[in-house]
Order: sequence, then C-alpha cells, then structure tokens
Amino acid sequence: MVHYSEEAENDLFEIGVYTWTEWGEEQFVKYMALLRATCEDIIPRKHRFARSVPKRPELLRWRCERHVIYFRKVDGVFEIVRILHDRMLPATHL
Repeated sequence: MVHYSEEAENDLFEIGVYTWTEWGEEQFVKYMALLRATCEDIIPRKHRFARSVPKRPELLRWRCERHVIYFRKVDGVFEIVRILHDRMLPATHL
C-alpha cells in the first residue's frame, strides 16, 4: 500500500503543470504515469534496493528520470514524502 503526503501530492501537481506547459499533453500523460508507476509499483517491490538519505536515516530515495522520490515505510505502508527535481537540495525541502 502507498500513501502520498500532502507535500508529495503538491509536488506531483507542480510537476504536472510544468510538464504540460513545457512539453504538452502527450509528455504530461507519459511522465505522470511513469512517476505514479514508480511510486505505486516499483518502490513497494524493490524498496530494499533504495538508497538511504544522508542525515535523514528514516527516509529512502529512488530516482525516476530527473526526479527523486523520497519515501519511508511505516507499519507496512509506503509513504511518499516528497518528489523533488534532482537539482533541488533535499536539506532545504525535506
């Protein structure tokens, strides 16, 4: 099971707006599907291969194209904490 934090939902919205504006509907549909599939399918199956987050040992990270998905597992639920562009500093946004 996967749960998105309010911040992660906002991140997805902002990523979607930017993708639609810059690259159009077709790329928007593809990229949003890729991000959701990574969060809802790949992370639950392969989380043990995820990298830890320096200075935030409770968090793991998984790369998806130019974004990094930050998550944790709590009581059997994967919580997607943030989805940040790879140029964003995690220390500022986590």
